[in-house]
Amino acid sequence: MIVEEIGFSDKYNLCRLKVSGELFYISYDLFNDLDIKKNEEIDFDVFSKIQADNSYNRAKNYILNRISYANKTSFEIGKILRDKGYEADVTEKVIEFLTSYNLIDDESFVRSFIADKSSINDWPKNKIRYKLKLKGIPDSLIDENLTLIDDDTEYEKALYFAEKKARGDYSFKMKNKVYRHLASKGFDFDIIGRVMGELFS
Repeated sequence: MIVEEIGFSDKYNLCRLKVSGELFYISYDLFNDLDIKKNEEIDFDVFSKIQADNSYNRAKNYILNRISYANKTSFEIGKILRDKGYEADVTEKVIEFLTSYNLIDDESFVRSFIADKSSINDWPKNKIRYKLKLKGIPDSLIDENLTLIDDDTEYEKALYFAEKKARGDYSFKMKNKVYRHLASKGFDFDIIGRVMGELFS
């Protein structure tokens, strides 16, 4: 295998190599360590190191582009990279890099997600819990931060949705509709019970 070209990418701050017709991007540190020269033949060991670093750098830059549009959890990043065909060791290394630079922080993500979905979207706790679990957040971290939402806040949300659904109709038929409506939104049954008692007593 012959190193046909050596260049530098200002965009990615990486060294660009063309080896046997294929482009690779490696760190400057690895480039210096391997002491690569143009038109030089490299052995399999050196080529393997180039391949591994190229895979890591491509995965890292791909994810950096993705998270510039929307925050992701470590689980989501792992899934994205696996779906793109990256090996587990590359995925783990990218997640370690992002974590070390505070580019991903699951705990901060959870706090922000809960605050936004509770206050802006009026989601109940159960819906927030479900969505966070889909993002790979462990139950312990979810439970710890859901305490930020008290029962009175949940009640006010449920009451708002119930009144909006009822539109002044407090018949038995509407009571059943409102009950199902609140249950479908994910409110706890004790919260629903309080609302039913308030509106349909």
